[in-house]
Amino acid sequence: MSSALNKFLDQLSLVDQLISIHGKLQTGRGRRHEQDALHRAGVVLTIAAWQAYNEKVLLEAVDAIDNNLRDPAAPAPSWALQTFELRQAQINHTVKGFNTPNDQNVQRLFLETLGFDPWPSWEWKRGRRQWSVKDVRTRTNTWVKIRHSIAHGFDLPNDVPWLLGDTGLPRLTLKLLKECRSHFVHLTSRMDTAFRDHLIAEYRLPGPW
Repeated sequence: MSSALNKFLDQLSLVDQLISIHGKLQTGRGRRHEQDALHRAGVVLTIAAWQAYNEKVLLEAVDAIDNNLRDPAAPAPSWALQTFELRQAQINHTVKGFNTPNDQNVQRLFLETLGFDPWPSWEWKRGRRQWSVKDVRTRTNTWVKIRHSIAHGFDLPNDVPWLLGDTGLPRLTLKLLKECRSHFVHLTSRMDTAFRDHLIAEYRLPGPW
């Protein structure tokens, strides 16, 4: 497990705290408004942790490559180090400009830096979820869209069937917050393994994490 994944899970402990607080709230009109605030905050925190994971795991990989090139037991030639240092600076700049962690932006971030395509690892066929990569990409983008609406004070999207309540209006619930959390735990854990395997195969790293 990468350090980035550990930090992602640590960040999700804040979401777990919100879920715990939710269970302590009593029912009632005022309480429902408080619960809605918890749902919204939980989604924002989850997507923020997802974005941070992508940034941190890429930089962690770059550091692993750098350390391997500078291994005293088998140091790389100076020209290789100089070339990598230029590439490293470019990657750092790319990471700083990364935002809106939807499927296309995440794929572009990894493909254009270290040649890794994360999408194949996103497939989720377990239990009641029999989702193709396309299904997972669609759900990921929807959660990012929901986060954007919350963060910028817009109404929740009204074109997402599973977001509509009995009244026909979009709403977030505790169940949906838990599903959001599970979705991004799935993405990060699968990516973490696939990216590690890519680094071992393509960059000959003995074990990036």
